[in-house]
Amino acid sequence: MHGMRICLIRKGAEYRIEKIILFGKYRIVSVLGSGSSGTVYLAEHLKLKVYRAIKCIPKNAGGKFSFSFEEGFPTEASLLKNLNHPGIPLIYDIDEDNDFFYITEEFIQGESLDTFVLRQESISQELIIEFGIQLCEILDYLHHCAPYPILYQDLKPEHIILCGNHLKLIDFGIATFFTGSGKHFQKFGTKDFAAPEALAGLPVTASSDLFGLGRVLAFLADHAAPECTRSLADIIAHAVNERPEQRYQSAAQMKSALLQVQTSTGRIFSHPISNIAVVGSRPGVGSTHISVSLVCVLNRLGLPALYLSADDSRTLESCAAFNRSFQEQDGIYRYGSFQGVPDYGTGVEVPLPTGHCIVRDCGAFGSGGFISPAAFDSVFFVLSGSDWDMEQSILSARSCAAFPQTVFIMNFQNKRAARRCAGLLGRKVFCFPTDCDPYHVTAEKERLVRTILKKKGGPAHIWI
Repeated sequence: MHGMRICLIRKGAEYRIEKIILFGKYRIVSVLGSGSSGTVYLAEHLKLKVYRAIKCIPKNAGGKFSFSFEEGFPTEASLLKNLNHPGIPLIYDIDEDNDFFYITEEFIQGESLDTFVLRQESISQELIIEFGIQLCEILDYLHHCAPYPILYQDLKPEHIILCGNHLKLIDFGIATFFTGSGKHFQKFGTKDFAAPEALAGLPVTASSDLFGLGRVLAFLADHAAPECTRSLADIIAHAVNERPEQRYQSAAQMKSALLQVQTSTGRIFSHPISNIAVVGSRPGVGSTHISVSLVCVLNRLGLPALYLSADDSRTLESCAAFNRSFQEQDGIYRYGSFQGVPDYGTGVEVPLPTGHCIVRDCGAFGSGGFISPAAFDSVFFVLSGSDWDMEQSILSARSCAAFPQTVFIMNFQNKRAARRCAGLLGRKVFCFPTDCDPYHVTAEKERLVRTILKKKGGPAHIWI
């Protein structure tokens, strides 16, 4: 690779970058990972100001890998360079010098599925089914690539990245073209997730990838609360059958089975709520905290949701400044199950993803971010339970009480104040649990959101 110089100083098992110049286009920011298959760098494009991942793969592998090369490039690059699917990283550049191959690809901002599971108290069946459907769609795309299908062969939680509420499949290092010729592949995959025939070095087919998907769903089901239904358990059992001919033979077939379970549990909605406002009776009552929590819960339940700041605050920018786990891409901030767009002001418009439920943090009632409940599918009105705020809180709440889409929330699990406000308003007041971390989805918060949205009812509202 002309114009590239790398100097690494080894210290123990880690590497420190001293100097790297790549065509004058990139600035290396950090090392994302290093192993026997090479090193992955986080790089910033100097002109575009966007991040890329650069994989440096040594040519002198010393027999450690089984790369097959096509026109001088590793299998992974050869497979990925012509693929175009939202669940698969994009390849931007492929280069080489005497010692390395360099693959510049999309930097995937998110967390692996195994890391995500470790941070959760439990996972809903709805989310497991949603993840399964997304993975079926990715595998179906790979299995129908022309001129030859692609078998992934190494599906496992650490190779699945959760970006907001969307999954991306990474690490195609052992994926291969499937020609149907009965080729015997090497022992690929991970013991707990790979199909028996793959581990035995026997021919693999599309059903081998679906075995891996079944094992991933089983891994998620082990963390489900309440336990998964018999219908989903049967789908998993069918996918992980020891005999390939007894499994699902296509990703489309398995997706269809998952959709049937999704429909039977009431998780399909023809006209979902798409526009929610969260407004507080006064500043500091917790509208931002509840807005963030609501987005995280909805995403965990499998309904794509996006936070939108509508009160001229710099909430997300402040969060990103003090929490390095926040990642920004194309104007959208992401962290765990949360994704949101700050108020960039007039003249700046960020294209919002389609099919998402937009949760608008409108700040305090009367501040200008909120006009009327009539403009929204649902309004979460956050009440103050303090004695000195009660009169003003009820006064502002009554202006919204006549609208059926208004839901009243009492923060900090203040049941006494909730009962008092309910009597004054003549409306049900829900108690939001005492909560230190709005990004952490607890079973209590999930139950509350389910209860509220179920009570909304009607063809234009969410049923979960």
